[in-house]
Amino acid sequence: MDFSEFNVNSPIPVECYDEIFYQLRNDRKTLHSCIFVNRFFCHLATPLLWGKPFEHINLDSPKSPLIINTYISSLVDEDKSYLLHTGIPLESPEATYFYYPELLKSFNSQTFQSLIERWLMLIDPYNYRVNYQDKFIYTSYLVGNLLFASMKRLKSLKYFKLNSHDRVFFIKHKEFVYSISRLINLEVTHFVGGRYPSIQSDEDNLNDLFIALSRYTSSIRFVKINISSNNIISFTTRFIKNISDFIAHQFKIEGLSFNESLITENLFEFGEIIKSQETNLKYLTIEGKLKNFASIIKQLRNCTNLESLIFERKEGEEGMMDVNWGSCDIKMRGVPIFEKFGFNQLNIKNIYCVEDCVGVDNEYINCIYDEHQQQHQQQKNGFSVSDDIVAFGLKKILIMTKTNLRTLNLGRINTSIITTLGKNCHNLTHLSCELPIKDFWLFIRLLEVLGELEHLKLKLKLPPMLNDNYIVAFANSLPSSLKKLGLNLCCVEEEFITYFLLKLLENMGYNKLCELYFYNDQMIRNDNLRIILQFALNRIRYYENSDYRNFKFKYVIENFNQDFDQFLIQNGREYIGIIREEVSDFYHPFYESFGFETVLKNKRDRDKSLAN
Repeated sequence: MDFSEFNVNSPIPVECYDEIFYQLRNDRKTLHSCIFVNRFFCHLATPLLWGKPFEHINLDSPKSPLIINTYISSLVDEDKSYLLHTGIPLESPEATYFYYPELLKSFNSQTFQSLIERWLMLIDPYNYRVNYQDKFIYTSYLVGNLLFASMKRLKSLKYFKLNSHDRVFFIKHKEFVYSISRLINLEVTHFVGGRYPSIQSDEDNLNDLFIALSRYTSSIRFVKINISSNNIISFTTRFIKNISDFIAHQFKIEGLSFNESLITENLFEFGEIIKSQETNLKYLTIEGKLKNFASIIKQLRNCTNLESLIFERKEGEEGMMDVNWGSCDIKMRGVPIFEKFGFNQLNIKNIYCVEDCVGVDNEYINCIYDEHQQQHQQQKNGFSVSDDIVAFGLKKILIMTKTNLRTLNLGRINTSIITTLGKNCHNLTHLSCELPIKDFWLFIRLLEVLGELEHLKLKLKLPPMLNDNYIVAFANSLPSSLKKLGLNLCCVEEEFITYFLLKLLENMGYNKLCELYFYNDQMIRNDNLRIILQFALNRIRYYENSDYRNFKFKYVIENFNQDFDQFLIQNGREYIGIIREEVSDFYHPFYESFGFETVLKNKRDRDKSLAN
């Protein structure tokens, strides 16, 4: 590093500058400005800026293709002559101060190809369509070869093929296999069309990729594979063995993510994949429903270091998600999907599964404060929870996690799940769920044992009539540790939502609650906002402390024609923070998503603490 312009008498140590610039690592605009301050700043900012040129970039910016222009200037004269032969008008650029290709740490094939297309349009806007295919192929190959031949510190490779126009030249580069030896993160997103030549080419490319990864990598820690086809039956079976071999060759994979069709076509191989990394695996994401993958729970019992388990349904996969493939339906087959096996204690801290448990009846007209009547009603319904794969699978997982579980995102839950949580998961700090009103009393009993709960998001369909004792009991059951409360309340009579809020806040007491969130338009009534403002003012008066002015109220606007009175909002902001949002985070996971960026940040933090 060049310290020639660093003032040794500066009160700020060099290490502080390192940390400041690291915090700016994703702010491309600020990093670019820092380059022009002095040489010291330039040497700090340039590796961060050019380490990930294909990430956090605005492709619509007219300056974005200049990234390719900078790489073109590093080509040797022979390669430039090939480009000139195809009709690309190249100027003679000035020599660069850095050799930028060797700084690259993250490669994204989709962004790379988009920038190539935009660069060709930028340098020759009137004639770029002439001989376009040759121009694109030559430029992609030569620049890609330059990058893979130069970079020695590639940490992340993201490969996308979403249509026939996406090319995978980089796999053919002679230096590709050497550049991937230090990979930490791999993402493969591949969609296969319907023409046979294309199918064969896709199959060959995928096999080549995973064979190369098996032979030349061993340190990959995060793998995300999403391979789907257009009505091509069992396409993934043609290369699943190479995927399995590649994963088995990695010493310590911490995070795995697969799409549904890849798993459903290769259940046995998927089990072997999990088994090969069972002692290393910390994060597992399955883009599908728990009911379709309940059988993998047997493999999870040996994943003793698993921390996060996610079953997420992706938009646009509705038809594929609802396929019932054989052993998923207990009632039809008469054979339980879950074999009897011993339970191991798992370290799972985060679970995300927002599927609804079946057999939940939410239409209660007259609810009274009587636990025995609720139990009688449950028996009257005749619902057997063992018939519900989602509830049964969740119950097994919750029993294995026990008190290790911290964050839990669920859909509509039932009696069995609430009871299991109460018996096994006392240390929950974050909980999100939809609750049938018939289980309200049982849920109140659950809250009484969650002494560390900090964040609760609750969706509840209120009946037109509800005994006040219910609301008072709910308010009193909220633990003193609660900091954030999100409510998604709906009711046939909107006035009853206001009454529910009034009784709830009157009886909550003045605990650590610092944030209240409304999740639907039906809750947006001026009377509701007045109740919240009164609650906040009472807290301030009670504590006589300005810190309690930091109370925040957030609400989601789905219908832009419906909002609180603006004058009321303006007055309220003198006492509390009032924030309007356009996108609901009710179903968003509480915890930070896994990935190599998170790992690098955590590693840096650990190194700093050890140094201190």
